[in-house]
Amino acid sequence: MNVINMPNCDKFDERFIIVDNNGKTVDDAQGWGYKSKQKASKAMWYKFKGGKTKIGKEKAKQGKIVKQFEQQYKGIGKSINDILEWNVKEIMRGEVDDSDIISCLKEEFGVELTEYELKCFYNQEK
Repeated sequence: MNVINMPNCDKFDERFIIVDNNGKTVDDAQGWGYKSKQKASKAMWYKFKGGKTKIGKEKAKQGKIVKQFEQQYKGIGKSINDILEWNVKEIMRGEVDDSDIISCLKEEFGVELTEYELKCFYNQEK
């Protein structure tokens, strides 16, 4: 699958379509074409390459990691939320980053999270 310029369109209003490997149009945004190549690529990923399924699987994987850590280390989720709330200004200014939070958790719980595991806690819906 590829994203190409829509044929017979104005050069000042470029539009893009998704075609298969044989050049046959697969998706053209209901005949209008996509306004940017990035939007067409995003639509192609979402519709034809399992975008929604991948997002669901990733959320399930992250949820499993969070659940495992919360069972093993009681109160770790609340501690992470507290750290984030207490340091929100410092985080926004870039004075505190993930490594600082990880070292704080190591000090409090004796566990060393990876940055991915910490991001799993960030992405949990409350």
